[in-house]
Formats: sequence, structure tokens, C-alpha cells
Amino acid sequence: MEGETTKRTHFVAGKTIVVAGAGISGLSFAIALRQRWPSSETPPKIIIYERDAEEGGVEREGYSLSIRSDGASGGIQALHKLGLLESMLRVSITGIQGDRGGFVLWNTNWAEILRVKRRTPPEGLPVANIRIARYLLRRTLTEALSPQDTLHWATACTGAIQLPSGQVEVQLSNGQLQVCDFLVAADGANSRLRRALRPDDNLHFAGAVCITGNARFPDGVPKPVTTDWGLVLGGGGTSLFASPIDQQSAIWSVGYLAAEQRKTMKQPIPKDQIPDLLQESLDRGKCFTEPFETLVRATDPSTLMIFNAMDKQPFPHTEANRNNMPVIFIGDSNHAMSPFAGNGANMALMDGLDLAEHICTSTSLDSALAKYDSSSMTRSKSAIRMSHWVISLAHARGWMLTFYIFLSKVISFLFLFGSNK
Repeated sequence: MEGETTKRTHFVAGKTIVVAGAGISGLSFAIALRQRWPSSETPPKIIIYERDAEEGGVEREGYSLSIRSDGASGGIQALHKLGLLESMLRVSITGIQGDRGGFVLWNTNWAEILRVKRRTPPEGLPVANIRIARYLLRRTLTEALSPQDTLHWATACTGAIQLPSGQVEVQLSNGQLQVCDFLVAADGANSRLRRALRPDDNLHFAGAVCITGNARFPDGVPKPVTTDWGLVLGGGGTSLFASPIDQQSAIWSVGYLAAEQRKTMKQPIPKDQIPDLLQESLDRGKCFTEPFETLVRATDPSTLMIFNAMDKQPFPHTEANRNNMPVIFIGDSNHAMSPFAGNGANMALMDGLDLAEHICTSTSLDSALAKYDSSSMTRSKSAIRMSHWVISLAHARGWMLTFYIFLSKVISFLFLFGSNK
């Protein structure tokens, strides 16, 4: 009829979306998409596949994360937008203690070189940052999933091809196939989907090797790791990161510079090799005073690992980069960050939220991805640059260490000044 407008259907309405990975970015995306989906449109079907069992291994869950709200990170704001900040605060390390603690640079005697002062919380929010165990962060996100969504544990997405219909056929680790209209790859730094679809887009060695473990203390974690977390600067090419996980456990990580990668060692590690790894940690960290030795000797052997600091620059989701397939890479699957970034969880939360918002408010996938890339690539590149700077600081010697400490104080002041304006 002349003058009558035809109602356009949203490009995702009634479609099937497969999310590869029930990590921070994948869960953030699924929750945000449900929350922001236009009520007038037929909702999509969301199916999530996670390679780990529901109770994940300690190598992936046994550590804590810093969620921040500064100019380089917006994890606190993302949790608030998802309606989950209060829930996270209740289970966070900083939320269960009167002294909220903070990030600290220590010298080898654990005297404070620099404490990053607490920022004023963003307007309308209760906190500026939290420290939370990863398994509690993921559990809270999982519990917030919509009953409409399906989550399959212990099933990985191992590959994908495009069908003549334009849909995507996803290969699963159980031998089955899943057809979908859109595939969101959120399967981490060692993404199987990236390996299958972008075989030349690999991780790069950032120049540091780490030996790490979780220490258990039934009577409480020793000070100053009870509330504070951060780097202990060895001044001789060795670093130590220490952080509480909860009130009875803490993570430690001895790092050193290396020209080449070392063979990684993940659990299960043969029992006869555990004593040598613990002794190597003590030898490399002999410059650090107590509670370093106490942390190492209290290590749960099942948590000990050796890993290389790896990262990867993000790529834009042009049609050529995704082979014209409706596949989107988010979180570490697109921009892997080494632990020295201290920002991976923030990037993952923001990626999931941003992608969902842009999909819900855009008229096409290309339009949504252009907006998503604009924000995600900018912040992740910045975070990766910062991680390289932290690696240099953590392992600096002599006058370079003095220079980096001075620069750290300047940066800390500028962040605090800028955030409190």
C-alpha cells in the first residue's frame, strides 16, 4: 500500500549464534546480548561450548584478577552495565576485607617503592577497582546466563567451514557438528578456531619466562600478600609477582628474561620434577626476602607451572580477514595478552559487552564489526604496549631500574590526577 513502510527485521533476529568458550569474554557477550536485545524482535538462539569441565582446572582458575575503571580499563563499568557489580563485589577479595589493599611495587625487602593510590570511584559506582578470584568471576557470570541459552561443558569448537547457505558448520571435539548463522570465537589465547581459520596469526614471545604456583595457608596468607598484590623488583633481571587468591591462598610467579622460549610445563607434572622446579624458583628468587621462601615452600604441587609470556596484536574484522564468514574473534582469541598486562579480564569484559551492544544497535554485521573493532583494537593495542613496558620494568637493572621507578611514579600520579578530575 502506497506510503506504508515495511518493518525491517534485525539481521540477527531468530538466528543461531554459537559462542566458542565460556570464559570472561564469551559469557559477557551472551549476557549483554540478552539484556540489550530489542523486545520487538525475535531473539536469537545462543549456544555456548566450553572446552573445560564445569569445575575448571587450577591452571586456568587458580589465580585472581584485577578489574579496574581507569582510563586504560573499564571492567568495573562493564560489570555495572551487566548488572553484576554488586554480585562480584560480594565474592571479591577486596570486598570481604576491611582493608581493601591495592597494587604495590616492592623492593627485595618488601618495602614499598610505589603504591598505586586508590582512585575515586566513577560517579554512581561503589568502587574503582576490585580483586577477584577468576573462578568466582566466571561462576558469577555463568549464573547470570539467561535460561534461554545453552551451555555445553567439556566440548570444544575445533574448526569451522562456511556452507553454501552462508551459515557456518562448527566442528566439535565430541565429533559432532553444529550449524549456526554467527560464530563468536572466545576460546582464549590458544584459540583452536584461530588456528583453524587464521593459521598464520600466531602468538609471539614477549621475552619473559615465568615459574608460578599457588601457596596454601590454612591459617591465613602471610603479610603483605593478605590484601596487597603487585611486583617485587629484583633489580638483577628477576621479578616476583604475588597476589592473594582468597584468605587461605596466594599466587606467586618468578619471572626472568630469556632470548628464547622455554618448554612449557603444565599439570600434571611428574612428581619427581616438582622438587627441582621449586628449588629453581628459590634459586632464581634468592634476592627476595620473606615471605618469598614461605610462599614457595607452601606451594600446592598440583599448581606448579612454567609458561612463557606470549601476546598477539589484534586484527580488524574485514571480510578478507574473516574469509567472508560470519565469525567474530573476541578477548584473548583476537588480542592475546601476557599476564604482565594485568588487563586481560578487563579487555574481555569490554569486548563482550561492546560486541553485543553494537550488534543490537546496528543494521548489519559489517556495521557492527566496524564499530566493535574501532574500540576493541585501540584499547587492546595500548594494553599490549603497556605489558611490554611492565616486563622491562620488572626485570630492569641498575640505572634503568631507577629510571623506570621514577617513570612509574609519574604515570601513577597522572592516572590518579586524571581520574579524580
